[in-house]
Amino acid sequence: MRKIYLSLLLISLLSGLLVAWQWRSHLATAALEQQDPALIDIIHSLEKEDASLENTIATLRSQIEAIQKERSQGKGRLAQLQQEIEALKLAAGLTPVTGPGIIVTLDDNIAGAQAAKNSSPTTYKPEDYIIHDKNVLYLVNEIKAAGAEAIAVNGQRVVTSTDIRCVGTVILVNSTRLAPPYEVQAIGNPDVLEAAVQRSVDFSFLKSRDFPVKVTKSLHLTLPAYKGGFSQDYVRLVKAGGQQ
Repeated sequence: MRKIYLSLLLISLLSGLLVAWQWRSHLATAALEQQDPALIDIIHSLEKEDASLENTIATLRSQIEAIQKERSQGKGRLAQLQQEIEALKLAAGLTPVTGPGIIVTLDDNIAGAQAAKNSSPTTYKPEDYIIHDKNVLYLVNEIKAAGAEAIAVNGQRVVTSTDIRCVGTVILVNSTRLAPPYEVQAIGNPDVLEAAVQRSVDFSFLKSRDFPVKVTKSLHLTLPAYKGGFSQDYVRLVKAGGQQ
């Protein structure tokens, strides 16, 4: 029982001290307002400035969030544009590619040329026993028509501007001199491409003349990118509204 009385007494004393401290604090504040009202004005002014700064910070945070959101959307659009550029480069032959396809090898008929020269030297024509530019060109066109997605001749990537022509006894592809044997690599459906080559008139003609030509399927081909340029001296871009 004595302990309870002591506890009640202690609580009463603490409560009295707390009330007394609050009353003195109130009196001190009131006295301060009466003695130095300028100081109170400064305090109120600082409180207003603090509130204004809080509003400014909130506004800046909103602006930062808006900028970050805009940048995020911009990065997404930039990534989309990059994907479109890569797709265009792929279609234009400007990137290395890999995939299944076929390899067609065309070579001069050296054995036939030697036999013809020995048997009929007066009627022998060496041009009848070599691969010409038209043989390569016709074969490339057949492979394109069969759905080849990428073609290269002796490491020269075939693109829309590729020229396959003959200068003397030399075949040029992309203005690069090539020498036999000529290896035409094409990426696409191997079965379809092989069938297209086998039934092509030019390939059949070369085989009938004993040229060492062959076509083989491959599950993994790697073709290089086109390294040349694109000449556009006369073409102009049509702008919106049909203006040039």
